[in-house]
Amino acid sequence: MMGTPGIVFFVFGSLALLVFTALIQFVFNPLGLGPEPDRVLKESFFTTPADNLSDLELLIDGKEAFDAALGAIGRAGKTVFVQTFIWKDDNIGKKVVKALISAADRGVKVTVKKDALGTFFELGDIIKGRPSPVFANSGFKEHKNISVKVDPLSDNDHSKYFIIDDDTVLLGGMNIADEYHNEWHDYMVRLKSRRWEPAFADKVLRSAPWPEGAPYVLATNDRRATEIRTAILQIIDHARQRIILEHAYFSDSKIISAIIRATKRDVQVDIVLPKNPDTHLYANMATINRLLEAGRTGKLNVYIFPKMTHAKVALVDQTIAAVGSANLTPRSMLTTREATLFIHGSNDDPFIKRLRGQLEADIALSERVTGPFKLTIKERLGAVAGKYIW
Repeated sequence: MMGTPGIVFFVFGSLALLVFTALIQFVFNPLGLGPEPDRVLKESFFTTPADNLSDLELLIDGKEAFDAALGAIGRAGKTVFVQTFIWKDDNIGKKVVKALISAADRGVKVTVKKDALGTFFELGDIIKGRPSPVFANSGFKEHKNISVKVDPLSDNDHSKYFIIDDDTVLLGGMNIADEYHNEWHDYMVRLKSRRWEPAFADKVLRSAPWPEGAPYVLATNDRRATEIRTAILQIIDHARQRIILEHAYFSDSKIISAIIRATKRDVQVDIVLPKNPDTHLYANMATINRLLEAGRTGKLNVYIFPKMTHAKVALVDQTIAAVGSANLTPRSMLTTREATLFIHGSNDDPFIKRLRGQLEADIALSERVTGPFKLTIKERLGAVAGKYIW
């Protein structure tokens, strides 16, 4: 029989193996997503802007986004599907729970899908006795019209979206937590279309191809293909005048190289990053150093936004936009499920104009970086760890 020391060794050894396996899955996802295609956006996407983007609305910051989400849930008549990475038991978290339970009480079929690893960012609340409503008895459990899916063995899913009935989608970068609602700067898109909402649902839920002829392109990372980095590289490589990127976390080497190439063909590049990101600080600094050292002088500006911007947006040549959930990091580009919408509109389209105006306002609020950061050895190690762990 195994003695007490042996049992203790076995238990701790098993836990260590479990943690190690989870870490490998979290960082590298060896079972993996689909391959990166050579092309996602067809040449016609770049040569022909959409005639009409009236079914798209840009939602800036949490009040607009959550007002839209709560309003749509309140009007739902058949189905609501919610996908999120983080869902906290705070003010906005409880409001969304209440809205979904109310919808379910009137017969709406509600499905909630939450990424298991996103729970890491809820640990502080869990320690305080406030677990996510996805897990708590006070949340969704036992309601006949509510299905909750949290599978720790499934692919990491960092995407965030609401699908309501057969005509409304909200997608972008916001998790369900108070910091996204009323503290951080971020973007979402509302798509209201009976024609293209089913296409969105088919692509994110069933990995169906995005249909030909749509006025915008939804790129996803899933088991069929890892599309988003390819599409981002395409819009950068097609740029002729100016690129604006506003992102929370930026460390992907291929995208950094594409930005440097753009500056060398005389494209003006403006990058906005947060002053104090919740994670990835030193990785962002290392990226800034690489850009400033290798980019063409006078063609690259890096700006530090004064508060946390959780944005994942781009604007190329004033008319080509990307808004979604994917960070510019190896994890988001290669190992996690994501969703990003790519839009080519006319210069005076309301969606494009509003995004352009907000990005210019964000630049005006920010401080330009005038030289590389001096990083200690510890900070350089932190940059490497941050790049690959998050």
